[in-house]
Amino acid sequence: MIRTLIVSAALPFIALSAGAGEPANPLATCMIANTTPSQKAGMKQMIIHALQENKPAATETFLKLSVEAISIAAAQCGATFADVQSPSFQGALEAYGQSLGDAVMKDALAFMDIPVD
Repeated sequence: MIRTLIVSAALPFIALSAGAGEPANPLATCMIANTTPSQKAGMKQMIIHALQENKPAATETFLKLSVEAISIAAAQCGATFADVQSPSFQGALEAYGQSLGDAVMKDALAFMDIPVD
């Protein structure tokens, strides 16, 4: 019964990520390809803090993830400081964040032996 509840709660997330496919933004694709386990763990921590309604900790973790994402974009994907203000860069950050969240959710379901793919 609990497993059914968890699966039904998670299905919308899985459906969204499955329908999203690869991001159309090349910067987002590069950032996702260069994600480290540290960024994935940071997203997990941010989600946990938010679910625990610990806004200061969630905000702190979010800011750290944002800096790391900008660092990936600049160091490994060729983005410049001027790019940070562009709508394309903002779209890449959104796609990157969604990809990290999807990965955390898939890992959680796989940990519970619930198939997602």
